[in-house]
Amino acid sequence: MKFLIDLHTHTNTTPHAYSSLEENIRAGKKKGIKIIANTMHGPYLQDSPHWWAIANQRTLPDYIDGIRILKGVEANVININGDLDINDKIIEICDIVIGGFHSIPEYGDTGDINKNTRAIINVIQNNNVDILVHLGNPGFPVDYERVVIAAKKHNVAIEINNGSLTASREGSKLNCERIMELCFKYKPYISLGSDAHFSTLIGELTEAIKLIGDYDKELILNTSENKLKEFFHLRGKKI
Repeated sequence: MKFLIDLHTHTNTTPHAYSSLEENIRAGKKKGIKIIANTMHGPYLQDSPHWWAIANQRTLPDYIDGIRILKGVEANVININGDLDINDKIIEICDIVIGGFHSIPEYGDTGDINKNTRAIINVIQNNNVDILVHLGNPGFPVDYERVVIAAKKHNVAIEINNGSLTASREGSKLNCERIMELCFKYKPYISLGSDAHFSTLIGELTEAIKLIGDYDKELILNTSENKLKEFFHLRGKKI
């Protein structure tokens, strides 16, 4: 199956990414990509833009050079209550909110599995995040079974992050394999994301596709625009 939707990408509005939105669009178009989620890093990450930059995505057109652009943010979990580093204005403006753990001072101890599990389940229950990202990161251990069950219950998607299976977050692969085992058991929605920080990686989902195997395509957000719309309808949103 070919997936022409990438739900996790970055531009050089965050300095540790290296391509502009226009460069990402050009690269995606060459690959036949139909939808790109522009998921700007939340403001608590050390080199992220001010929240105004994230909110000002409202000025972007929905389509650029024939590609649907979803205005988005990758929010940071900042405490055990599952609070995020974004305000209601950003949530209102963004088509898509993805979220997860990054090493930020505000969160504190990252190695406490009980704290991390409670935090991410609270994120799910707070209902502001559509997709949980790179859960396989060994730097933030969680009880994967509890998280997958909660995600299924609340129609929050689990991301299979291609970057975690290639160059980022070393040691994630075994955890990602365990997450997929639990996804096959409990059947939550899943999302594939390149986590591209450079334009040539837009739509690069090869390792994620290998990992998901024959997972039910009706539960994979990247299969079609209609499937994506159905998912957001379940979440009370419209794209």
